[in-house]
Amino acid sequence: MMQHEIVKRHPLLDENGHVMEPGWAREYLLEYNRDAIQAPETEIKEWEYFLILNRDYGLGLSIANVGSCSRLSVHFMDYVNKTYVCESDLLMERGAKGTFMPRDVWSTTCYKTERAFGIYEKKGNTCHIVIDFKNLTPGDDFKADIMVTIPDTDKTVMVIPYKSDPELFYYNYKINNMITEGTMEYKGKRYAFTRENSVGTNDWGRGIWEHVNEWYWGSLSTTINGKPFGFNIGHGFGDTSNATENIIFYDGRAHKIDQLTFQIPGDVIGDLKLVLPDENYMKNWKFVTNDGRLDMDFVPVMDRQSGLSVGDYASGQHQVFGLFTGKAVLDDGTEISFKDEFGFAEKVNNAW
Repeated sequence: MMQHEIVKRHPLLDENGHVMEPGWAREYLLEYNRDAIQAPETEIKEWEYFLILNRDYGLGLSIANVGSCSRLSVHFMDYVNKTYVCESDLLMERGAKGTFMPRDVWSTTCYKTERAFGIYEKKGNTCHIVIDFKNLTPGDDFKADIMVTIPDTDKTVMVIPYKSDPELFYYNYKINNMITEGTMEYKGKRYAFTRENSVGTNDWGRGIWEHVNEWYWGSLSTTINGKPFGFNIGHGFGDTSNATENIIFYDGRAHKIDQLTFQIPGDVIGDLKLVLPDENYMKNWKFVTNDGRLDMDFVPVMDRQSGLSVGDYASGQHQVFGLFTGKAVLDDGTEISFKDEFGFAEKVNNAW
């Protein structure tokens, strides 16, 4: 498969609202302009997600405009006790007052209602995350105050069109190995994230795609041989004939790989009607590539399941946290071995 690298700055969409240059990039190069989109505003998906985690606990946050609604989602995970809480504050009004989704990755994102407040305040290479969610569970408020630092490294940037309709596209920017410092508070307990024990991942995206969709995504951020190491893997969206989102990161540099398959026990990729038994997600997974450059096993620790259906919005998620063991081959042939490194892999089905 061709892996076309985008290296020049220009608009994401042409005057007809069509993708100008499909492919992948190491940094945010293509300007996203909401006004260039020809489709109705309710078709546009805009979101930003952060995952802050260590081996004992984690926090997932999402602010989004999807379809005809806006939402703030909080995922609190306790990997030691195998417990989690997933809650969303949902407004059945897109872009409601108090919600702002910017046009680029450097600007602040925010969400505000009487129940929930969230802001990703960006200044230079830092993002200050503040969350205040009343009654995340009955009688228990949730608060978070976390600073993440964006590393001066290559990123995962994807520009994916669709063969079925030239107005459809998926524009995605992801960051591995973010330095994190801060706290979250829930049920009278404070949880600390430090640069020594924690790591952050960012997922910023914009696009228009089919109402019913399915994706696979996985990510790892850790340190090997004293240097940042990780990967971004996935598939499921659009026409990836120009590039996949599978990338190995080592010492700040992206090493592009080709196709990768998620081998979840009993899974049939592309069968949206298949309901995989919940227990299958906790069996061992396997990941293989067609070029042999990333070969690994995955031992699940906890399956964070969540589902929500309101109006024309529905989502079913299996975000599985666990231990990756395997090998990665860099562009120069260097082989990096890793064992029991903590990350996640997921399968998500949506209608939004």
